[in-house]
Order: sequence, then C-alpha cells, then structure tokens
Amino acid sequence: MGIEAVARRRKLGASVLADQDRNSGETLSVKLILALVGLATWPLAWLPVDWVLALGAAGGRLFFHTLPQRRRVAVGNIEMIKGHGSLPADLDAPAVAQECFANLGRVVCEMFRYYHRGFKAFVGDCRFDVGREHFEAAVAEARRTGRGLVLVTGHAGNWELMSPYVTFLGGLTLNVVGRETGRPWVEALMRKVRTREGGAFISKKGGAREMLATLKKGGVLGTLIDQATIVEYKDVSLPFLGHPATFNLGPIHLARRAGASIVMVLFRREGRRHIMECRPALPPRPDLPEEEAVLADARQLNDWLGEFIQRFPDQWMWGHRRW
Repeated sequence: MGIEAVARRRKLGASVLADQDRNSGETLSVKLILALVGLATWPLAWLPVDWVLALGAAGGRLFFHTLPQRRRVAVGNIEMIKGHGSLPADLDAPAVAQECFANLGRVVCEMFRYYHRGFKAFVGDCRFDVGREHFEAAVAEARRTGRGLVLVTGHAGNWELMSPYVTFLGGLTLNVVGRETGRPWVEALMRKVRTREGGAFISKKGGAREMLATLKKGGVLGTLIDQATIVEYKDVSLPFLGHPATFNLGPIHLARRAGASIVMVLFRREGRRHIMECRPALPPRPDLPEEEAVLADARQLNDWLGEFIQRFPDQWMWGHRRW
C-alpha cells in the first residue's frame, strides 16, 4: 500500500478511531486536567502572535533562572563544544543557553495555539527555504516504490510543527515517533497535539515492530534523532559537534530493513516565521554491508544537524545530556 493510499485510509477515519480508543482509556482525572489546561490556554489561541511569543520567551527565561540543574547542563554543553572548536571561542554560553530556554517557551505557547486552532493558524508563517527539491523528490520516490519514508529532525526551532507542515506540503500522513513521559495527562495532551491533523503516534519504547510495519505498508515515520531513546538497537558513539556522543541506530536500521529512504528536515525561527530546510535523501545502500551503511548514514545525519546548530546555536535544546 503506497503513501497516498495510507493517507486516504487514515483521513477516512483511522485516526478518529484511534483517538476514540485512546480517549476511552483516559481516566476522569486526566480528562479533568486536560479540560483545565484547555481552558487556561485558550487565550493563547486568540491573542496577537507577537504577544504569545513574548509571553513564551519570558516564561522560558524565567525557567532558565529557576531550573539550575537544566541551566548548568545547557551552559556546560555549550562550553564543552566551544572547547572543541565547533563553536566560536567568544560565544557567550549563558546568553545562548538563555535564548535556548526562551525558544522553548515560545514553542510551548505556539503549540497551545496549535492545539486550539490547528495548523491553519500557522500556514502564513511557514515557508520552505532550502532543499524543497530534495523533499519533493523523496516523496515522489516513496510513492513510486511504496516503501515508505523516514523523516528525521532535531530539537531545533519549533520542531513540533514538522508533522502538520509536512502534512500540509505533501499530503502525507505522518506517524510521529515519540517518547512517553510517564505522566498520563502529559501523554494524552501530546497525543492530541501530534495527531490533530490526522497523524498517528507511535511510542519509541517497544514500538519498533509497529514502525517497521508502517514503513512496509508505505507509511511515513517522523522522529527526533538527537536523543538516544529507542532501546531495541544498540547505541554507538559517534562524533557530534567535535565530541563523541551516543547515537541510536534504531531508525536507520528500520529504514534499511524496509527499503525506505531517510530525509532530514530542520526548522528554524525568524521572529514569528518558521523556516524549513531539507537535506538530500539517504537512500538504501544494498551495495554496502548493513552496519557500514547504517554508520555512514548516522555520521551524515550528525554532520548535517551539527552544521545547522553551528549556524543557529540559540535554537537547539542544549539542556539534554547529549554527550
């Protein structure tokens, strides 16, 4: 079944049925919390965009000052990468880290706006800046072969907009692969956000079989690659911004086993605008041993993401223990 068929099937009701199944499992307390969150955040959907972004940035900077452990991790990561020469020696690490938190605050407020109003509230503020030809070629090839597609990104800009924007651009149904938090109401909220435009959510933990089945049916997976969270495959250590970091090979192994290409898309922010960039597709390499091909792809993805971070260091989430 090709991508277009999968998209039609989901749009005809599969996602609605999945939402009903998930909602039926929500406890009364979760439903009450979601109702309160919805009521409290409703104004964000209708305030002027500049106000929403200002509120988000202020909240992010407040958390920068009130979460000392996360602040230390972010500043320490930036200083370490500066020490390896991958960032300018005169870069102000605390200032960059603070802007990283401000960006995260903007993301949160924007996603509540999206939660209430959908992607139509963002259409005019999104554009495809670099590599649109790579994206269109990869989608066309996936449709031709019916082998699916793996879209990868990082915690940069407003990465949560990847799913609805890709859906808007290519008429695709994106199956978002994500981490479960262990907090039922947070998971329920994120599922509602990530499936609002008709997509599906697949848990990273224990979800490899479902991911592989999705690709073999011609579906599209979207996943973040700057955290090691899929446990079915062994992590490896590869250079990232000049310093060894863990890299989980799970998504690449799954793509190779399904014969699917991998495409990196990245988001950056310019004021209220969201700019998407795309890198050339990494197709299957049957001419190479699997491990050699997988490691080559992992190094390339690391290089692309690292180059992006070097250009926009204040838009990546430095607070992760990445190294």
